[in-house]
Amino acid sequence: MRHGLRSAGPSLAVVLAPLLLIFWAAAAFATELALVPVTLGGDDIARVVMRADGGIETQHADAIDLFQRDGGRTSIARAEEGEVLHLSDGGSFVGVALHREAGEDFAPTETFELRDANGRVLWKTGRTEDVTYVISKSGDVVGMTLNINVPARNKLHFYGAMGATVTEVLVPYLEVGRFDPSGRVLLAVSARDGLHAFDQTGVETWSTPDVRLFAATDGARAVAALGAGSLRIVRDGAVAATIPLDDLLVRRIAIAPDGSRIALAGKHELRVYDGRTLAPLWTARTERDDLSWTSVDVAAANGWLMAGVARDLGPSVDTDRRHPDGEIRAYDAAGALAHRAALTFPIWNIWSPTVLIDRSGKGATVTTRRAVYRTVLP
Repeated sequence: MRHGLRSAGPSLAVVLAPLLLIFWAAAAFATELALVPVTLGGDDIARVVMRADGGIETQHADAIDLFQRDGGRTSIARAEEGEVLHLSDGGSFVGVALHREAGEDFAPTETFELRDANGRVLWKTGRTEDVTYVISKSGDVVGMTLNINVPARNKLHFYGAMGATVTEVLVPYLEVGRFDPSGRVLLAVSARDGLHAFDQTGVETWSTPDVRLFAATDGARAVAALGAGSLRIVRDGAVAATIPLDDLLVRRIAIAPDGSRIALAGKHELRVYDGRTLAPLWTARTERDDLSWTSVDVAAANGWLMAGVARDLGPSVDTDRRHPDGEIRAYDAAGALAHRAALTFPIWNIWSPTVLIDRSGKGATVTTRRAVYRTVLP
């Protein structure tokens, strides 16, 4: 190491050595995080929901299962031929849609029924133009009409207790809609008009333009909205702060349940901001170009931030197996890497691994394309 170091000033190697030691020391202090398998293998997982009782529900193309905290497994729903299942937020309800053959309006609904977790049918509709549905934790249902040929006709339908349409709202170029964590506000993104907030009856309460991704707290009191090269925080319907993102291409966005922090995951950079002022708090980068962030979630103030990382073997490898492994990382409130856990992906999708922190800020669920794990932080 000393050969060639004869100049009067310090060499690059001498300057970098302490920095490398600090980096590797920090990595060495990151303790192994235990991942307990919930389910491994089988079909692709479409969605995972954490229940308030500690259970986990998984949705596959044709089945929804409950994995209880004590390890028990219960079948919640099985799709018959032609049926599409929709799992509610919180896991207490299941929607079952039967679609007409795809046509001008992109496979509208023949019938839709809402069931409770025991399989009892609560209500049922006949033919509608909706092609997909979101269901809140309390059983509110919103259907979405997505006309791919005439997107200016896209609509939201807010259904009442017996399946009657309470409100129909035109949302041109509607892309996605989902409830806030409390289930009281429906947030919908229009590719043309930005983010719209609706109450449970379909009354629009506020909107903000140019939104591509968003994350919300209970009741959408605080919403982190990303689009047009900037991040903004919307509080009670009004823009409270905005900052430019310097061309960061964001893959995932998360906001703490108390609105205290906002996290953005780009390909190689993870950024954390103060949720009230948008002042930068800390940044983490992947150590190598073949590593990239896949997900991020953040607990309340002074709690954990967890993120997923995947390794990329390059474009010469088949897409499903291009990312063979990765890890989960847990950072403390100051941005120090405290825990990590290695994962392998026998078969991969773009969000593997995905991590969700529960409301306690201590437990988390980790999902890959065909596996689910639990973990508990100290």
